[in-house]
Amino acid sequence: MSTRHPLLLAGAAALTLVVASPAQQNAPTVANADYLAIQSLPRVPDPLVAEVLADFPHDPRAFTQGLLLDGDVLLESTGLYGQSELREVDLASGVVMRSKPLPSTHFGEGLVLQDGRLIQLTWKEGIAHLWDRQSFESLGQFNYTGEGWGITTDGTHLIMSNGSDRLFFRDPQTFAVVRELAVSVEGQPVTFLNELEYAENMVWANIWQQDFIVGIDPASGEVRSVVDARPLRALLVRPPGAPAPGVLNGIAFNPSQGTYYVTGKNWPTLFEVQFVSAP
Repeated sequence: MSTRHPLLLAGAAALTLVVASPAQQNAPTVANADYLAIQSLPRVPDPLVAEVLADFPHDPRAFTQGLLLDGDVLLESTGLYGQSELREVDLASGVVMRSKPLPSTHFGEGLVLQDGRLIQLTWKEGIAHLWDRQSFESLGQFNYTGEGWGITTDGTHLIMSNGSDRLFFRDPQTFAVVRELAVSVEGQPVTFLNELEYAENMVWANIWQQDFIVGIDPASGEVRSVVDARPLRALLVRPPGAPAPGVLNGIAFNPSQGTYYVTGKNWPTLFEVQFVSAP
């Protein structure tokens, strides 16, 4: 069951992003969080807000890492050691229709669908699991170096993040890196790029530990838009006994409606939103 909302708009004042000084650009891991500067942007590029159109139930025990829409169902990757899964979820009810567990030593991360295959990253294990979209049966794996965070596709290449200010364009057949893109705003690197979605000729990226989404030009790496999603948190109602809602994470585009589905780690709600200009 979904719930319709009136416009949910928030002012764009005092937007902040995690940006790194030149000496910090090569510090992509969570352990470096204390060394990254939190700076107010002097001019927010194209400030947007997430206008809520509807909301849907979401499993509050799902540590959401990757999210995408396939027809009328959601495909979701969840994380945490011993709890990571590949899931197929009914959009309207939030019911998990089927799931595939990862090995207990693998921490699930981003998820993408291309050419009938699901590719599911792992955080530190250097393994991308390949799954048949229809059967959920294993098709093998890719190996990579470094951390895996988010992944999406522009239809030609896979686009992957690792928590740094870089996006990596990969060959979907070999997983080899064919291009590396530095992401910045006003000349400063934007770090902690996490879950990704390619839509409307932009790469949309969650910023880890912040309730903001940035729209990245896939050619230049320049941040063109910043979406303020902070008001969504006020709409969350934590079920009794459920984990506390974590950071915003999970973006899925609905091309038939031109809308986005967003949620977060252990969020009890999935929101259907559109990105509109900030007042």
